[in-house]
Amino acid sequence: MRPVRNTLTTGAVIALVVGLTATAAPAQAATPGASTPAAGTRCATGTLSVQTLRSGCTVSSGTVALPDGRTFAVPAPGESVMASSSAAPGAPELAEVVIANTGTGGVAVRIDEGWSGSAPAVRREQARSAAASAAAGAPAAPAATAAATTKCTSTANARNPYRWPSTVQWYYNESGQKSSYAKDALRKAANAWTGTIASCDRTVTSSARNSYVRLATQVPGLTDKGGCSKSNGYSVVGWGKLPSGTLGVTCVWYDGNGIAKESDQRYATSYKWSSTTACSGARFDTQAVATHEWGHLYGLGHVKTGTGQVMEPSGGYCDTGSRTLGLGDMTGIAAIY
Repeated sequence: MRPVRNTLTTGAVIALVVGLTATAAPAQAATPGASTPAAGTRCATGTLSVQTLRSGCTVSSGTVALPDGRTFAVPAPGESVMASSSAAPGAPELAEVVIANTGTGGVAVRIDEGWSGSAPAVRREQARSAAASAAAGAPAAPAATAAATTKCTSTANARNPYRWPSTVQWYYNESGQKSSYAKDALRKAANAWTGTIASCDRTVTSSARNSYVRLATQVPGLTDKGGCSKSNGYSVVGWGKLPSGTLGVTCVWYDGNGIAKESDQRYATSYKWSSTTACSGARFDTQAVATHEWGHLYGLGHVKTGTGQVMEPSGGYCDTGSRTLGLGDMTGIAAIY
């Protein structure tokens, strides 16, 4: 498992993509022999490599191709997009990605803990992350201990660089859904993080809110490889192809102040799912996996494996226990909202 990001992390132990929009597959960067654009000038249109972005050229539209084959539509100047995911047991995780378009400063790209792209944009985004981490009072991550590895004793939680200032209005595309009652399970998952939350003999209050609008024909803005497409202002949850080992991906678009504006989620059609009260066999529980993805949507990141929290990077078959938040999950959502 890859190292867990410490930035914006709090809890005794520190450590899954909803999107609510899709683009096509990748092409790698600049043509051999093409001249490197100068800092502050416009990048070439089309598909850009991370290497090209290092020049400091500016981007108003286009696509960034990552080394792993994923493509991301460049967000509007002053905005960012973040992709988070959940993995099947034993499968490698998709790297967490942030594409930050700072405008005149160029574009910064974070793949897990590594930053690249325009140097001024990278410095700006690193400073923002450090300031947010300091404001959260995040301590250094201690090693997991036996006393802090259960659902109701670990306060492990990690925060992403955004939050929602108002109700998340979302739509559902049922095309390809892998289980009956999937929509009901998704709604329960969305509500697990809102209002009065009682678990682990504790109660917290969260001001996070969501409202299911209606069924939609529009597909979530994600690619088959787990990248994020262009924002269109609508948050859509749906089903489709994802990389092997990936259960769900959430894309969140947010502005320079960390205010989320849209989120799309896609759940993998290559696995068997269950959306009923009882779950059995080699199936993944829709509500449990979606609770994890909605955690990402609301602003929570992954925590360390072994802490017993919903926001661990992966979950097992019929993991119905992850329909309910752990102490760290509750601590994290209450801190954000």
